[in-house]
Amino acid sequence: MELKAKAYSSSANLGPGYDVLAMAVNLFYDEVFVKIEKSDRISVETVNVSGPFSSYVPIHENTATVAAKEFLKRYGLRAKIKLEIVKNVPVGRGLGSSGATAAATVAALAKAFNISDANGLVEIAAEGERVAAGSPHPDNVAASLLGGVVLIYSRKPLKVVKIPLKVKPKILIISPEPIVIKDKTKYARSLVPKTVPLENVVFNTGRIAALITGLITGDLSLAGEGMEDSIVEPARKPILPLYFEIKEKLKDMGALGVCVSGAGPSILAMFDPNTPKSVIEKIRKYVIKEYRKKGMETHVYNARISDGAKVEVIKG
Repeated sequence: MELKAKAYSSSANLGPGYDVLAMAVNLFYDEVFVKIEKSDRISVETVNVSGPFSSYVPIHENTATVAAKEFLKRYGLRAKIKLEIVKNVPVGRGLGSSGATAAATVAALAKAFNISDANGLVEIAAEGERVAAGSPHPDNVAASLLGGVVLIYSRKPLKVVKIPLKVKPKILIISPEPIVIKDKTKYARSLVPKTVPLENVVFNTGRIAALITGLITGDLSLAGEGMEDSIVEPARKPILPLYFEIKEKLKDMGALGVCVSGAGPSILAMFDPNTPKSVIEKIRKYVIKEYRKKGMETHVYNARISDGAKVEVIKG
């Protein structure tokens, strides 16, 4: 059996929701071609990696191979699997690159073996993230696999739910050319404090509640107010160039909420869906100008919340 799966990029945390909230965004997607043959043992091999960011993917062990092995092990299956990865999601920009690869792989295998256990599939894909982050974290993979905005509300056992959206906001992704940091995701996670003052926990809890309530009710102003974080973003300031300098200006110019996308350096700004193109264009010019003042280039993308992973059966 041969299948092709694609999974979109994602933005994790959405401000206060470290490791529990993520949004699938339609900017980029990874593709994984999966060939499955009968076997009496588990065999998983990546035979080719292509695409503009292929050089960042180790062919012997990557998020796809680890996720595929975990899938077979979890469901007691034996098969010979060959993977081909087309790496389109930029690496090191906080857009869920490694998660997209794992999600596409798991989606294809779920289709092939008729598995519909959403929580289990997210947990399996999260195991693939060990390669990139040093530990499994399910937020990005959940968004790329299921689409929309997702909430991880339990880790043991893992439980995930899609948040129903009454209104889909307009999304702007500001993506600076990243500062090269070896094992960036691992490093970014190492910056997060292990203990925090209770008042910061209370602040973030209130903001998460506001963000989710706003998304469900369609009150995007409330949702935007909920995209504030007093714990993780301040701790990661050393790897977030210009974020704190431009954040308030973006809100003054019309953004309802602004946050770091995942581990950064990309920034997500949320707008009312009826925001005029002229406002977005003014912001785009402002952002590019500010980064260039610091000798940095950045990309500004219009985006929307995307659906989950798509699978096509090439050969039954």
